[in-house]
Amino acid sequence: MYLMIEGDTALLIDPSRSDEVMTKLKETGIRELIILLTHEHFDHVSGVNWYKNAFDTRVICHRDCAEYIADPSNNVPWTFYALMSPEAQGHEKEAEAFCDALPTDAIEADVVFDDSYDFQWGDHKLHLSSRPGHSAGSMVIEFDDKYLFSGDYLILDLPVLLRLPGGSKKDYKKYTLPYLLSVVEQFEIFPGHGEPYSAQGLKYENDIFTLR
Repeated sequence: MYLMIEGDTALLIDPSRSDEVMTKLKETGIRELIILLTHEHFDHVSGVNWYKNAFDTRVICHRDCAEYIADPSNNVPWTFYALMSPEAQGHEKEAEAFCDALPTDAIEADVVFDDSYDFQWGDHKLHLSSRPGHSAGSMVIEFDDKYLFSGDYLILDLPVLLRLPGGSKKDYKKYTLPYLLSVVEQFEIFPGHGEPYSAQGLKYENDIFTLR
């Protein structure tokens, strides 16, 4: 999750519940909150409705992401059992039952797009573009042509996870990987997991991005 505040507006990317973030937003006197979702997986959308209930909020995401999260049954932590460690194998049914028992809600997007979407936030320019592969509704966010919020792409030293529902190795190789290889070095990278880093010296080898 990433948070940026300017004046009485805030930009929140892939929100999860955080008392610290909620307190910061309230203490700052935020009047408008813009939420951007890099994709539809539970760990990137779990806090949306929590913040929407507290602030005047606009949610922006890819159309496939919006359609997916509009179904409450999709908004459960299925990654909990989909990515279980080898030691936990054999307990998939118990994990699935646990996840299915959790209360879930539909999440409504306010602005959706198919290929790309550009908007101005204060003095900042944002360009959102569809980058399928990890999921059908995955996107990346170019911020002021300097910073790239990459969702679950460009996580250092790990291959892109393509086997989850909506994932597509074909789409990743055709549409997303060429983009990452062509533009990545001009940005500071803010991945969905792990610490931000400079893309200078980034290399791609054996389906993995690493720093030289």
